[in-house]
Amino acid sequence: MKPSRIAFAAALVLGLGLSGRALWQTAHPPDPASAYLALFENHCVSRLAKAQSGSDPFATLVKNEKRITRLDSAGLQAIQSRDICEVKDATRLMTEAQRDTAVASIVAFIAAKLPELSEHTDPLDWDLHRAFTAQTETNNWGIILMRIEPDSADALQSTTTTLALPRG
Repeated sequence: MKPSRIAFAAALVLGLGLSGRALWQTAHPPDPASAYLALFENHCVSRLAKAQSGSDPFATLVKNEKRITRLDSAGLQAIQSRDICEVKDATRLMTEAQRDTAVASIVAFIAAKLPELSEHTDPLDWDLHRAFTAQTETNNWGIILMRIEPDSADALQSTTTTLALPRG
């Protein structure tokens, strides 16, 4: 077989494989609540140790510069900036049940993996506002879960989880 035919066959197989994967992801999108937690853990919490050790790759960003990672199949995005990382369902809003599951998963994750954080509640008239903070002599950091609208049945509100990173 000629090398040009082998290259054509390889390109055809690769193209079919990628097309098949895209079709599979479109037909079987991930559960938004599980994907929300995974995106927060992989894109935000993974920065925590780097920020505490001074090796955070996003620390050199200009103050208002943002880098966005999208998980389009679930309608989620992770937004990185110099001092924060946030995950939100801005492109495809979660249902009320999915929101509740996502928030419960984040709260359970915080309790299990970040026990140094303590919850502080503020009497805001929001659908969701839970703040978890760690206050030390050198660094203050924490996580805020929020949905600003006061009506939890509102289908037009986004859920946001923000990790404010420690900066020394």
